[in-house]
Amino acid sequence: MSLSIRDILILDYFNGKPVHSTVPKYQQDLYGADADTRIHDLCEEGWVRHSRPQETVNMLPDKALSHFLAAHGLPAEGTHSELVRRVIREIPENEYAHAVPKVYVATADGNQEIAHHMAYVLNARCNYGFSEGEIGEAQRSLTAKGASCTASDILKCAFQQKSALFVMAGEWTKLRNLYFRISNFHLRARQNEEALAYLYLVFFLDMSGMENWNSLVKYEKLFPTQKGIIILMNQLRSELGLTDRGVKSAFLTSIARMAPRLPFSYFSPQVMGDILVERLAGHEFSHVKYLPYRNPPDPTASAYHYAEGPRETAEKTDSQPGASFLIHRNVTPPVPPVMRLPKFTAPPPFVPPPVHRPPAKEEPRPAPAPKEDKKNAGLLGRFRRILKKDDR
Repeated sequence: MSLSIRDILILDYFNGKPVHSTVPKYQQDLYGADADTRIHDLCEEGWVRHSRPQETVNMLPDKALSHFLAAHGLPAEGTHSELVRRVIREIPENEYAHAVPKVYVATADGNQEIAHHMAYVLNARCNYGFSEGEIGEAQRSLTAKGASCTASDILKCAFQQKSALFVMAGEWTKLRNLYFRISNFHLRARQNEEALAYLYLVFFLDMSGMENWNSLVKYEKLFPTQKGIIILMNQLRSELGLTDRGVKSAFLTSIARMAPRLPFSYFSPQVMGDILVERLAGHEFSHVKYLPYRNPPDPTASAYHYAEGPRETAEKTDSQPGASFLIHRNVTPPVPPVMRLPKFTAPPPFVPPPVHRPPAKEEPRPAPAPKEDKKNAGLLGRFRRILKKDDR
């Protein structure tokens, strides 16, 4: 009868640990709250046993081993392996059984179960974060293709499937953390070149500014790659013998071959390569220095979410023609306080009083001059006036 995955993980966790050890609380979600009682059931079922004194006597320090040998009149000098061999051969087991630690030891059947499910065991040991269903799906996918189903192959397939899901969902921060776990996976396998390639992807996602749910962080809050990762990258590139030019070339190759297509990135891969070389040289990332090289985000874009701030609005104004020749200050002048006055009611308009003046005296008008008849004008008129005089 085979064990369940949870029992196999419990068996692997307690294998080699003292019999009084317990599962810590932060790991009870993985092993279960009843893991401390379940190990006793596995011990009764024959999957694990308590160690014998001869199996753990080598855990004692040299001083304790020398004390046992000197108490029995035996030579107490030599290397650690010689002292252990002398204690086992010359001293009865019951005389030092009380002093040696007692640990859990998996039986042959227990070791066989652990070996057959090593992908689940490595996932729990190294904290890769896969569920039982994800590992099982990766194993079924490899079986359907007729490919190799070793623990390493199953974990690689699980990494690829999970990274594809994160890319489709726009979970870029989770994808970045997954790339870091893949790098640790290759480091444990002594595959430094593959580990460095995935660290390049970690740096690429950090400098892009993309977060989960296709959201874009503001440039002022862009968090560069941690210094510990930079130190690890520098150590790997030194072991691989890469120069600054080789690092940039390897970075661009890894991005072109393995990086996902992002909806937005603050920097191009070429600029990121220059930033990476500076970081490996010990220089911190400067937001102000690389401000002219960044790509301005678009708040109206539908491929990613970005909240525009007041600083971005000012930069948009500066990008207009002729604005680069002006001096713009980011200091906002203080707004003076508003003085509140009582409500003002306008008085009625002013109307001047009427002025009484005495009536003016009318001057006598001159009599109008007699109008000359038009008929008596001219030479004919004169002749008529002469005739009138003669008639008189």
